[in-house]
Amino acid sequence: MRIAHLLAIATLAFPTAAAADPGFLERFDGSFRGTGSVQREQDTSPRRVTCRVEGSQVSENRLRIAGTCRAAVIVRREIGADIRFDPASGRFAGSYTGSTKGISRLTNGRLQGDTLTFTLTYPVTVHGDRTATMTIRNTGGGTFSLVVTDDVDGTPRRTSDITLRRG
Repeated sequence: MRIAHLLAIATLAFPTAAAADPGFLERFDGSFRGTGSVQREQDTSPRRVTCRVEGSQVSENRLRIAGTCRAAVIVRREIGADIRFDPASGRFAGSYTGSTKGISRLTNGRLQGDTLTFTLTYPVTVHGDRTATMTIRNTGGGTFSLVVTDDVDGTPRRTSDITLRRG
């Protein structure tokens, strides 16, 4: 009886591998449109953008978001994220497309409630270093936000802040 009790405690203390919350990943399926702002390194103020993306849950533990954002009439930029959940570690990782500097790495992803937070690593120095924080929030109501926060001159600043709605 005592061994069974210890095994039960060990199971609670050291959970086994699990799948990503399918309800969370499914929230990104479909077409989304939205607006926001993007702060380019060389600009003094953010640019207003309009975006369209398609989201799909590629597998039980993988999500892909891909589309474009436009600033003014002629500036167009690919935007997207390829996110994987590792059941063994309980962490998310992947890549982000959106910066003019190239594809960025997403690591140390943690899902807390409706918010997925990553360490974003640029391929080159941006705003004085190579790291920032990406936050993806989806409450399940057909809307999600994608925010990149970076230290600019020693102050945390939202360098990308885009909200997308299904439709």
